[in-house]
Amino acid sequence: MKKREKFDFENLLEHLPYGVLYLNDDKIVYINSASESILGLSREKILSKSIYSQQFSDKLKDTFRKLKDSGKTARLYEENFVNYFGKKYILNVHFVPVITKNINYLLLIEDYSFLKEVEKKSNEYSNIEKLSTLFASMAHEIKNPLGVIKGTIQLVEKQSLPLDSEALNIIISEVNRIEKVIQELLNYSNPQRVNEEYVNIHQILDKSIVSLTSLAKEKSVMIFKEYDTTLPNFLADPETLYRALFNVIKNAIEACSYNGKVVISTKVNVDLRYKSSTKDVNYVSIEIADNGEGMSEEDLKRIFTPFFTKKAGGTGLGMVYVQKVVLDHNGFLNIWSMPKEGTKVSIYLPMKGAM
Repeated sequence: MKKREKFDFENLLEHLPYGVLYLNDDKIVYINSASESILGLSREKILSKSIYSQQFSDKLKDTFRKLKDSGKTARLYEENFVNYFGKKYILNVHFVPVITKNINYLLLIEDYSFLKEVEKKSNEYSNIEKLSTLFASMAHEIKNPLGVIKGTIQLVEKQSLPLDSEALNIIISEVNRIEKVIQELLNYSNPQRVNEEYVNIHQILDKSIVSLTSLAKEKSVMIFKEYDTTLPNFLADPETLYRALFNVIKNAIEACSYNGKVVISTKVNVDLRYKSSTKDVNYVSIEIADNGEGMSEEDLKRIFTPFFTKKAGGTGLGMVYVQKVVLDHNGFLNIWSMPKEGTKVSIYLPMKGAM
């Protein structure tokens, strides 16, 4: 019976999402899989080694040194850690005493890196609101006279008045472009609240894909769908979400060379929980990956800067709008890109009211 209980306890520790180290004095006598992943070393290389020999911060080691004979608890927040392979983490570390004949300690290690990124993205929202006010003022001041100019030029063309047709086409083309910029500014700065209704995220993605069929065929880009068909419907604004996903998929197709590939996948992210007013809910992860030209680190830093674009005919407002829609839904997004390897946009949305 005792043997069975021991097995179940170790099995539980092995499957915890937290890293667990058990220390006898300062020696590591137990380590679970999550700790191996964070430290970047196998347990064979860690067991029986001193906690002081690991790559933890001086602050963490000093904290343990002061605690280890006291039987007190402690917690360190947002500790920077770089593992054996150079991967950077932000860790929360709990020191939990286990008192029998001696005072030993459990170290519970929480990988806070992902949630820290969520916090960072949320803080960007205040800057977006400031820009929105400016954009709205600019848009309304310019849009009306632009309509008059465009209408006048089209009338001149229709009545065949003496005006060079080539020059006329250039003027109309430029006016269309300015109007497109203004419309995107209005979309971005629109203060309307999210009009939530129950949506099927796969239907919205499919609608975007169908709308972009001609562009994909033109570039001979193949689109692959890897959907988690068990995803429930949840509350979101279908129209703004469609426009945002359309933008991202369009960017992915345009980034591909001839015969490129775009993979669109969905899944539930069990590592994140959104605290709603009624209950905590999971996030859905939507990933749109292409094998296109990718972006440099410098360009990636500027991707949410209004008017920044390297695309011919682009306004530099598409991804700014995408970010706004995602933040309006209490979500966040991450972008990974590498020159010549492609780009992956990961969008995380809380599945509020999931059915």
